[in-house]
Amino acid sequence: MRSVRSAAVGFELRNDMTCHVEMPAYRGDIAMKFQTPLPILGALVGLTVLADAQTTSKSPTIWLASDVIDMKVVDPKGEKLGKVEDVVVHPGGETAYAVLSFGGTLGMGDKLFAMPWSVLRTTEAETSKKDSDRSIVLPLDKERLKNAPGFDKAHWPVLASADWAKDIDAYYLTEAGGNVKRPVEAGARTSVITWKCSDLKGADVKTPTGEKLGDIEEIAIDTNGRVNYVAVSVGGFLGMGESHVAVPWDALKFSLEGEKGDTKVITLATTKQQLEKAPRFKPGKDKVAEMTDPKWIGGVYDYYSVQPYWPRSQAKQDQGR
Repeated sequence: MRSVRSAAVGFELRNDMTCHVEMPAYRGDIAMKFQTPLPILGALVGLTVLADAQTTSKSPTIWLASDVIDMKVVDPKGEKLGKVEDVVVHPGGETAYAVLSFGGTLGMGDKLFAMPWSVLRTTEAETSKKDSDRSIVLPLDKERLKNAPGFDKAHWPVLASADWAKDIDAYYLTEAGGNVKRPVEAGARTSVITWKCSDLKGADVKTPTGEKLGDIEEIAIDTNGRVNYVAVSVGGFLGMGESHVAVPWDALKFSLEGEKGDTKVITLATTKQQLEKAPRFKPGKDKVAEMTDPKWIGGVYDYYSVQPYWPRSQAKQDQGR
């Protein structure tokens, strides 16, 4: 007697060439058990493999911040509206904001406009078109956009303010098919730490004891605006010249220190030995596909024992146990 098992369905192939199938109960506490002819086994296994494949396909699409900043923004018809000036991010998975400029396209001058990432749509380049490239789609009526809350390039608002976020969220709440998160109540945020990607790039990363590990050189962002991982230059810390390691965003600790409590500090609990073997980030346009590959990124999270925030295939979860 031998058996074939799945995370979702239990199989037992018996000597009489029938297949004993045990399926977990979805209602109540009693599992369903029945016998089925052997040919059905193949179909059941196939369904399980398909389910795993569908789960794997939910891995986030990752873009590098260096590519996102200055990326063009178009309307649903493909006509250019403006570009991405910056991305506002928070520790963890709180709502991120894209900061856009429209220049003279809509007669908006030098104003900037922050909006939740959930308003936007992302498009990949069409390989069949020579001049096609990635872009961000803003599905807003131009008249609505002209009345959107903006700010001067030289005078940014207090981005960590829950009141500011509430006003921005409320304005776009009825747009983009209702996909925008509900307004954030004042004081409801779990973190008052906010970063512009342009400022985050170059920020120090330290050990918990205050020793400098290196600088953040790149930020990987998923198409929901959430930071996925950062690339940290650790060559000086390791004494081995230029070297970059990928670190999950959730592996970092963020705090406010200093006399006024307004100095942002980023720390990573690790050792030289761990960093020496950590997954390497490879800069360069020819390495982007590799550095944004979901399988490679999953390995980065596994190395630091950080639970991914996206669904992983059951097979991968079982393998890690």
